[in-house]
Amino acid sequence: TCFAVAPDMEKELKKRNFPLLSTNYQKPLYKFDLIGISYAYELSVTGILNILELGKIPLKAEEREEKHPLIFGGGPSCGNPEPVSLFYDVLLIGDGEESVIELLKIAEYWKKGEITREELLKECLKIEGAYVPLFKNYAKRRIIKDLNLYSFNFGTPIIQLSHDRIPFEISRGCTRGCRFCQASFYYRPVREKKVSTIIEQIEKNLKLTGYNEVSLMSLSAGDYSCLNTLVKSLIAKFGSKESGISFSFPSLRVGSINEEILTFLKEGKKGGFTFAPEAGTERLRKVINKDIDINQLLEDAKLLFKLGWKRIKLYFMIGLPTETEEDLRGIYELYKQIKKILPKLEVSVSTSTFIPKPHTPFQWERQISLEETYEKIKFLKSLFRKKGVYKYHTPEQSFLEGVISRGDRKIAHLILTAYRLGARLDSWHEYFSFDIWKKASENLGISLEDYLKEKNINKPLPWEHIDLGIKKEFLLKEREKAYKAELTKDCRWYGCSKCGVCNKEIKNRLFKEEVPQEKIILKTSQNNEEIWYEIYYSKLGKAVFFSQLEVVRLILMILSRLNIPLVYTAGFTPRPKVILDNALPVGVFSKKEWMAIALKEKNLASKIKGIKIYHGLKILDVLETTKKPDIPQNKNKIFKIFPKEKNKEYKLNSNLKEAEIIKFANYYKIILKKQNLSILKFLKSLGIENPLEKFFILKVSA
Repeated sequence: TCFAVAPDMEKELKKRNFPLLSTNYQKPLYKFDLIGISYAYELSVTGILNILELGKIPLKAEEREEKHPLIFGGGPSCGNPEPVSLFYDVLLIGDGEESVIELLKIAEYWKKGEITREELLKECLKIEGAYVPLFKNYAKRRIIKDLNLYSFNFGTPIIQLSHDRIPFEISRGCTRGCRFCQASFYYRPVREKKVSTIIEQIEKNLKLTGYNEVSLMSLSAGDYSCLNTLVKSLIAKFGSKESGISFSFPSLRVGSINEEILTFLKEGKKGGFTFAPEAGTERLRKVINKDIDINQLLEDAKLLFKLGWKRIKLYFMIGLPTETEEDLRGIYELYKQIKKILPKLEVSVSTSTFIPKPHTPFQWERQISLEETYEKIKFLKSLFRKKGVYKYHTPEQSFLEGVISRGDRKIAHLILTAYRLGARLDSWHEYFSFDIWKKASENLGISLEDYLKEKNINKPLPWEHIDLGIKKEFLLKEREKAYKAELTKDCRWYGCSKCGVCNKEIKNRLFKEEVPQEKIILKTSQNNEEIWYEIYYSKLGKAVFFSQLEVVRLILMILSRLNIPLVYTAGFTPRPKVILDNALPVGVFSKKEWMAIALKEKNLASKIKGIKIYHGLKILDVLETTKKPDIPQNKNKIFKIFPKEKNKEYKLNSNLKEAEIIKFANYYKIILKKQNLSILKFLKSLGIENPLEKFFILKVSA
């Protein structure tokens, strides 16, 4: 894995002429044979270029030679691949389970020297779903008919990710047919995994990773046809509070929740709950085919509050086709309605600008201008006078997202120019600079506003050579129904809507009798005794770059992988009972660090003593105690400082020995009083700037 870096890290890498490395293998990107970079969101484009440049790989596909990696990708934004066509060698449209394997098999011949890079790209044209920008070929989306045939095994990432849990897909696709939703058309039809398959694969990945949280992923998890059976099966298998395992559903639609499901979710991290009415009036919801019952939304809100949820968020779009001031006012009226019924419930409202995405019934519509967007926001602000209740997505970011999503190959040059002018991490508000993009467009003579205008239904669109399987006639019919405010019901329950994608070949829902009915027996721990352990570990070699919390996270995941039951705190968000010593600065080596943890397990030392978790991170000793231990009260901590030799790289390995280091330089022994003075502050007090760049610092005493 690898990630685009923040500007400060980019500056340091360029200053040192140091290549971007993969996270797990610590290997320069240019040394890989193939690199897959997801194109899941239009504003991630400069991140793609950032990874390529820092990985010392030519940004343009046409400039890459035989020695360079093959750059491929996929994701929902590939419905229109033209804006990134300069940068990718191959894009895989649709489901990737099979096409990725087929691509790897072809690449194997290339790496053996049996075919050239150009011949490799020509061979890729034979893969269903593969789009090769060099040839601008017609590509039909790859669709996997049965998800139960495929499984994914996750590993333990050495760093904490933004979504640090097992992301487990329970179904793919959505046929509710919201007319603004690109994902609904990109991923349809619906395909569901069997409950037995889900349980089996979750259990396997919990053991593989050490995670104790699972996100049950789907475009609309509430539409999973055996949801209640799935919840009961998960409770039966993992339902004990003492297991520490929690589950979340990131997408539950109005009307799909009930007390049993919410009680199940309560055992995990209980934050806010989001409802997405999308539009403020029933008329406009019919226009966009958002078929929800507002009365049911109110009942769901009551149930959430009853079961302990303290806040909910309402999400809407502004600038939808046929929208009026009455529709905007309806957003505020719904907010007021909920607050009247539940005055103690914290309710917030968020809006973003509607973007007419490719392959949707609204792909021919215009996107409102920035001026219109701010007028609508101003109107809503006048209604929501209480500070902090109403928030909105940055209009300029939505404007740019619309330009890129509806763009042609000229937009690829815009992206490249903006990147070279300094555009970075555009989906983060603090980094986004609309001025850079405006300057780039001026340099190229491109009118950004032109890309947001209404499109002629009789003229070809920039993405028409990408076939998602959805008939154009169906999209046009849906557009007509939108202007008549007519609903199209979900084809899974109300008959085929003739979109053309499945030809009745794919079974789009499970049947109850297919699901094994398990007897619900909650698992309970046989040992109720709380046992405390002191754990001593080294932090040397590459592990020196871990913070204390990152080290503790890895140790907890190792315990979880070994199925060792932790003891959790009570309260709103249960956490493992852990005691930590004062944290070392990142970059300081240590021969022995200390932590304590409470478990329901005897003889822990026999299970984890001596385990090497990572390079230089090793469990040295484990001591069982009769009571909750205190942080070691040794008054002094001893550090040794070794000057780094100039112009000579020195590597510390995980088996650090004092004698090996003394060969390179005389050392200084410094005794620091506990909590009185940190080692870095001490060195800075001597007038030494950036001490970690000039010294190896080793903590000798625990």
